[in-house]
This record gives sequence, structure tokens and C-alpha cells, in this order.
Amino acid sequence: MGKSIRIHPLCCGYMQVSETVPLGNGKSLKNSAVQLLAKTDRRMKLPVLAYLIEHPDALILVDTGWCREISPKGVYDPAAVKQVLPAHLASFYQPYVPAGMAVHEQLAERGIRPEDLDIVLLTHFDPDHVAGIRHVQKAKRILVAEDEYFWNCRVVYQQRQPKALFEGIPMEHYWYRGSDLGTNRWAYDLLEDNTILCVNIPGHTDGLCSVIVQNGELLEHKRKFALLTSDAAFLPKNWQEDIIPGRGFDPTLQRKGVRWIKAQSAMDSCVGVFTSHDPDIPLQPIEVPFLDRD
Repeated sequence: MGKSIRIHPLCCGYMQVSETVPLGNGKSLKNSAVQLLAKTDRRMKLPVLAYLIEHPDALILVDTGWCREISPKGVYDPAAVKQVLPAHLASFYQPYVPAGMAVHEQLAERGIRPEDLDIVLLTHFDPDHVAGIRHVQKAKRILVAEDEYFWNCRVVYQQRQPKALFEGIPMEHYWYRGSDLGTNRWAYDLLEDNTILCVNIPGHTDGLCSVIVQNGELLEHKRKFALLTSDAAFLPKNWQEDIIPGRGFDPTLQRKGVRWIKAQSAMDSCVGVFTSHDPDIPLQPIEVPFLDRD
């Protein structure tokens, strides 16, 4: 037994947003207007986190954060941002990536080349999750849920998921299957060993996956797991106080999502819940015991 799965949170830059993005309690024109018009000094600085999972059988990167081109000198550069994002998204996110924080820079610091990655898993296509994809496009496999890829054609996503960021990148599409997990009761067993589960939590996007990293134990009283929510929740306040984010396509589904996350967080077997934008997440390894059946 002695082995463990190690999850490394990687802060791959920041976005500067109004409080309506993580805590807007539902999509509305007012929330959108507040966000777009908010001055930089009145915005929250939220991290954009990717997660590197060291599994005994695979090296997996969950999301990619911002690309270096968006912030060539490591500071907020409006002109550079507009070379990568459409003007409305440049204004929305006001992103920047300090020196050494782009995903490929952090991997190199750990002695990892993009081609060493067995899987890059994209939780959804919003730019703060995929802009760095070209930095790691030499990974062995890049995966996204078929539901996320297919429904990217919806008008509701056309203004928030610019295809230029990921067009031409070879990707495999996986299909969710029936499960007892998540609000949609859909999940995908990434390594086919019950340790890395992509769980569909729609609301922010149709195909969004949260990721359960667990020890593979089928008996609940022996199970240990960590939950990576992606944008089903932005901050612990979402599930602790039943406040849904202000960005998504279906507030009803979003609320189901934060309530499901709350139920998971209350389980004795849960070692922690980790979002993609919580500034209080320590940038240190998270360990989940690994059940070695050999």
C-alpha cells in the first residue's frame, strides 16, 4: 500500500474580476454589466489554477491556465491580452501571468517536458482553462468530454469560448457514462481503475467535468478522495453558503452542483475540495492514498 496519488496545484496566472463572477448568485444582465464596467482597482484578484496529478500509472495535467503570450512581461498588459482574447473577454478577465507561472514554465521547473504528460484533461473550454494548451500540445493525449466539445457550438458559448485558442489541437473526446456520481449521474473512469473520475456537473457549461481523485477502494468506509470542482464552484463560499457563481448557462443546474459539492465535502472520506480560483488553496501537494491491488 505505501503509494499515494499526489496532486499539485499550479497557479498559472490570475484574473481580475468583480465579485459578481464568483459570487453573483446566478447569471444576469446586471452581473455582466458590473463585471465589464468594473475598474481594475475595484476587482478581486483570483488565481487560475491547473492541477498536476502524479498517479503511480500516469502523469496527468488538469487544465492549462493562461498562456505566456497573454502577459509577455509578467504583468497585466491590455494590448497583449487583446492579441489573444477578443476585446470583450480581455476586458472581462484582465488576466496576467507572473514570470515563471505559465504552465510549461512550471512543468520545466519540475523537470517535466510536455511530452512526458500522459494526459492533459480539459475540464471545459473557457479561456482561463485552455489558453495554455499550446504550451503542452505535445502531451501523449489531450482529452475533453464529448458534451463539452459538441455543445461549444451553442450561441451561449460563442462569446465566451473563442475556438482560436484550441483549434487545430488534436483532442480525443470521451463519453460520460451512467454513474451514481454528480448531479447528472454521469462520469468517466479516466484510467479504468476507479481512481480518476471525470464527473459531469453541468450549469457553468454543459460538459463541465469536476474530477474525483480517489484511492480506488469500492467500500465507502475505506474510500478516500479529493474533489477538484473546476468552475462548478469558484470559492468555498459557494457551497458553504449556497451562493452560486454569477457566470454560467443554467442557474438551476449550478445550484444542484454546489449542493452536490457540499454533500461531498461533508463526507468523512473527503480529504479536501479544491476549486480552480480559490486564493486560499495552498500551493503544496495534496495526497490521496493509492490502493495497490497487485
